[in-house]
Amino acid sequence: MAGLALAAIAGFFIYELKFLRPPRLEIFAPAQDIRSENDILDVSGRTDPDADLTLNGRPLYSGQTGEFSERVYLIQGLNRLEFEAKNRYGKVTRLARYIVLP
Repeated sequence: MAGLALAAIAGFFIYELKFLRPPRLEIFAPAQDIRSENDILDVSGRTDPDADLTLNGRPLYSGQTGEFSERVYLIQGLNRLEFEAKNRYGKVTRLARYIVLP
């Protein structure tokens, strides 16, 4: 019985230590760096629902499921899209995509 209580307490603390991990961040579109012929690009992805999400420093809404989408207007040349997810514990995950518009 004491072993079960100890396991339950240990499980609780392991669950609560999730603040040690940075938030999850996945970019679905564009899945990789690309060359685009169109100056409008739709980006989408998913992060932890409680993470603060930005694209090039501008806040993005990620909804209750953590999924997000945004329309981006590109300029000629190299465009850098930097996604940043930050959880309430200050842990950060960053991903970047490079888009070339000739």
